[in-house]
Amino acid sequence: MEMNNKDGLIAATIRGFLDSHEYKYDFEEEKSCFSLGFTLDNDRVKVRIVYNEEKEWFSVFVYPSHAIPVKQIPKILSVLNQVNYEVLFGAIYCDPEDGELAVRCSASVDDRSVNETMVGVMLSTALNIADDYIGKIMKAMYAE
Repeated sequence: MEMNNKDGLIAATIRGFLDSHEYKYDFEEEKSCFSLGFTLDNDRVKVRIVYNEEKEWFSVFVYPSHAIPVKQIPKILSVLNQVNYEVLFGAIYCDPEDGELAVRCSASVDDRSVNETMVGVMLSTALNIADDYIGKIMKAMYAE
């Protein structure tokens, strides 16, 4: 793993994972954030991996390309609740202000236990939740 001199252990591990998979990403050091995008089977998504070296955690956020019109949000709440009940790790949310959907998977890395496998698991889990459930959410939104 190639470590940038300014990277802490969590940032270096995330960077190492992304580089080893040859993902193209942007890095915003001041926001402690890596950003990239993926095309999944059912959607195109934006991904942000945010971390906090001091508090020893990182979170993967996946943002589907679909936003829910604010007036339609009540129609999808039961689907979001069901999804969040079904998935073991992660959760999907809808911003009540603008209808943006977001999947979040987080990991605490106490005792500096972070590794690239952990980053990969959190990323793939968040991507799979978005890909597996976007259809159900859209179906609920358009249901009469």
